[in-house]
Amino acid sequence: MSTIRDVARIAAVSTATVSRVINSPEVVSPETRNRVAKAMKACRYQYNALARGFVTQQSYTLGLIVPSITNPIFAESIRGVQDFAHREGYQALLGNSDYEYAKEARLCEVLRERQVEGLIITTTKLRGKVLRDLLDDHFPLVLLYSTVRKGPISAVGVDNFRGGYSATEHLIHLGHRRIAMLAGRFSFSDKSLHRWHGYKKCLRDHRIPYDPALVLQTQYALENGREGIKALLALEQPPTAVFCSNDFMAIGAMQGAREVGVALPEGLSIVGFDDMAIASYINPGLTTIRQPAYEMGRLGAEILLSQIKRRDGRPIHKILETGIVVRESTAGLTVCEPKRNSSLTSGKHV
Repeated sequence: MSTIRDVARIAAVSTATVSRVINSPEVVSPETRNRVAKAMKACRYQYNALARGFVTQQSYTLGLIVPSITNPIFAESIRGVQDFAHREGYQALLGNSDYEYAKEARLCEVLRERQVEGLIITTTKLRGKVLRDLLDDHFPLVLLYSTVRKGPISAVGVDNFRGGYSATEHLIHLGHRRIAMLAGRFSFSDKSLHRWHGYKKCLRDHRIPYDPALVLQTQYALENGREGIKALLALEQPPTAVFCSNDFMAIGAMQGAREVGVALPEGLSIVGFDDMAIASYINPGLTTIRQPAYEMGRLGAEILLSQIKRRDGRPIHKILETGIVVRESTAGLTVCEPKRNSSLTSGKHV
């Protein structure tokens, strides 16, 4: 492996000059920088960026933690973070927490050990020790997909309450009164909790009694949506419509409904939340609440880099708007009860 001495010998300069080219290129003449760059290329020299970070306190690296890299909506936000960071000369190191707080905590430790200059986190516990420690250390931090509207931590998110309200109101306008909700567990998703509050408020505003039997908390996954809808359809008074906390659950619910003989949307209307790209390609196309995932990621990176570069600790809170995208998975109420068959009774609760 080539060393800095090899570069200095080929470029006919001192090792101190090579070090300056690496760490403070602006103080070196363009001609010398060019000679050193050619020498580095000739001997395939790679400098130790981590070691440089210890000296300069700059690694030009951000940490990014999301709960599920398999969910396309988070992939869009990751792309937004990476695009903005790259434009500013930074890179992003990615961690996946699987909605597990212990993994989230360990990822924070690992990323800080890697000398990241700041963190963007979609957290599963707003009042947890992880965020308290980062705050105590005055570490640059931005919450992504956040419901936070004030406080000491910068945050970017959408109006989840309004999204839940809009989804429910769309179904009410179609004539539905027996409206269920497949929700992400409130214990790890404050976003799902806020969507549920919107759902409840909309029912109340339209004088529709809230029935807790129609609300099922589960995991954000295709299989949980599939099994969850079977449990709801097995009720003595099943729903004619369902609002799902994300598109994955909604797509799973569509499959589960088909498996028990319920036609879509004639027997059951379904609304999701996210507007993943695939939502417009499945059959029927999924009615869903759109959230600007790429823009959230890009804005999160912009806020974090502003904190890092300006050493400005003042928190910034951005709540972006959602909007309903109406497709073919919802329709006017045509029957009072979904078509049922014997397989409904075998629905497994999740």
